[in-house]
Amino acid sequence: MGFLRGFSIAMGASIFMLVLSFLNNKLIYVFLSKSDNGVYFLFLRFSMLVSLVFGEWFRLSNVNIAGNDRDIIPDLSANNLWYTLSVCICLLFAVVGFSPVIKILASGIPMKYIVASVVVGSAAMLRDSSLSILLVVKRMFRYGFTFVIWGTVAFVMNVVFLVIMKRGLDFAVAAWFIGILASALWAYISLVSGNGLRMKPSLAVFNMSRAIGIRSWLAVLGMFIMINVHVFIIGPLAGNAVEGLAMIAVFSVCFRIFQLLQRVSNVGGMILLSHVVQEEKPKGFLMTMRVVRNIIFFSIVFCLMVLVAGKSVIRIISSSSYQVAYIPLLLLLPGIVAVNAGSIINNMYWGHGYPYKVILAPFAVTVVGVVLDIVLLPVLGVSGVSLSFSVMGLLWCVYMVIVFRNDSGFPFNAILFPQREDVTQAISRVRLALSGGEQ
Repeated sequence: MGFLRGFSIAMGASIFMLVLSFLNNKLIYVFLSKSDNGVYFLFLRFSMLVSLVFGEWFRLSNVNIAGNDRDIIPDLSANNLWYTLSVCICLLFAVVGFSPVIKILASGIPMKYIVASVVVGSAAMLRDSSLSILLVVKRMFRYGFTFVIWGTVAFVMNVVFLVIMKRGLDFAVAAWFIGILASALWAYISLVSGNGLRMKPSLAVFNMSRAIGIRSWLAVLGMFIMINVHVFIIGPLAGNAVEGLAMIAVFSVCFRIFQLLQRVSNVGGMILLSHVVQEEKPKGFLMTMRVVRNIIFFSIVFCLMVLVAGKSVIRIISSSSYQVAYIPLLLLLPGIVAVNAGSIINNMYWGHGYPYKVILAPFAVTVVGVVLDIVLLPVLGVSGVSLSFSVMGLLWCVYMVIVFRNDSGFPFNAILFPQREDVTQAISRVRLALSGGEQ
């Protein structure tokens, strides 16, 4: 299956998930207080931290290994299951054993939500590691339907728990877990049903994953820290716990709009990665260049729409009580475009061995972001955090474009601006699709 065909299927599922995410978030903003919303948002970030720090290197190594040898997929599937269970059990013991330290690092949110984030993050690890292989073997329908299950189940559970039963934060967390677990089971069953079930883990295959795991772990950790450091730093800098959670709730509105706009680049980047690991560098460079300039174009269009209708978007996504997020949202828009574009280039390099010149860059710009947060948050509040995010994102994107320009030899205008060939190619593919031809 070609890149554009796979992208179309995945993007369709992503749009469906986008709608369900909007509905889920709407319920959260309407039925939870700002303080509870802040806790819920931190719970989601901690869950993602668990999934990325402990599972993303494994997922990315799956892409590289399965892309080179598909006969090894049953061993990868078995390792996915046992590695996920092992990480979950070890982390739960660690949370219990180091609870005093974790309470300090967790900005004061109750320990039960830290425990929940470990379980949810572990389920997400199993789902994502299975999805990475489904991408490589081009099982795009099964890949896309995973997100449909995730969003639908979580939304239905939230309707039952929050709207009908009038429950609160604990049940919102439970709804998210049920959705993640259902999608994880679907992804794993889809993988083993098409490629064979093997329950015994393979140490030899795990060592293959571990061999490329250090660089991929650094790469993932750097990206997560760069994007999420602002979320975790608001609470400690705010001083007052209640005020900090309220600020996190306001910033969460901006961050969720960023996530909605980032979904296109995430889908494009992951599918690009699954193709790049099987292609020579020149072809990967060409494909990356085309995706980058189109992602920039569509990101700018979406950001202009948000610029014009930002207050309405905030009211639709959350509620009228979050209108104070409008200025922080505007300050976040340049960073959204920058991170979207840089992420595409980043994924291409991830498919070619995780060079240190790329994977260390997010750590460097994160230092800049933290310094700016410390300086700007006491003066500008949440707006200062958004401004810090944009400055940091732009610095990172400029660096990534320069690296890509030097390695590929493509001129800056070809990387950054849509070309006539993009339009003609899109038109020809639409005509082909309407005529019933193969894509």
